[in-house]
This record gives sequence, structure tokens and C-alpha cells, in this order.
Amino acid sequence: MSVVFGCVIGADRKPIKGASVMFVRGPVALPDIALITDAAGEFALTAPVDGIYTVLVNAQGFPSVERQVRVSGKASTSIDIIVGGK
Repeated sequence: MSVVFGCVIGADRKPIKGASVMFVRGPVALPDIALITDAAGEFALTAPVDGIYTVLVNAQGFPSVERQVRVSGKASTSIDIIVGGK
């Protein structure tokens, strides 16, 4: 298993606390379970198998954002997701 971790930030580069983050697509069926970012906007999701996953972020007051990430082996993958950017 691999871990996808990162931070949800606003266009002003400040962390977004309380955003929901979840996998919505991947190489295998995934549960509909979202994690909530902490005070630093950080999250960590576990990817069960290698492949390309789509991460969905919902944060109050911002449009939803989707980002794709490729995971491979047991390596961790880091992504920062900006909400409210143009």
C-alpha cells in the first residue's frame, strides 16, 4: 500500500482546515469515505494498489477540486491541492 499525503491550501497559500478529501476514482473499487484536513490543512490517504487515483477536495466556500495522482510501490506521494485558484 502507498500513502498519498499533502496539504489543501487556498489561493493565498494559507491552509484550509476542515476540507474533505477522498479518492473518487482509482484502479479498484474504493469506499466512499472522506478524511477531514487538520488545522494545518494536511491529509493522508492510503492507496490500496498501484495506479492512478483521482482525489476530490470539498472545502466550504470554495468550488470542488479534483486532482489525479499516480502511486507506485510502497513509496509515499505528496501533493498540495489549491482551492479557489484561477
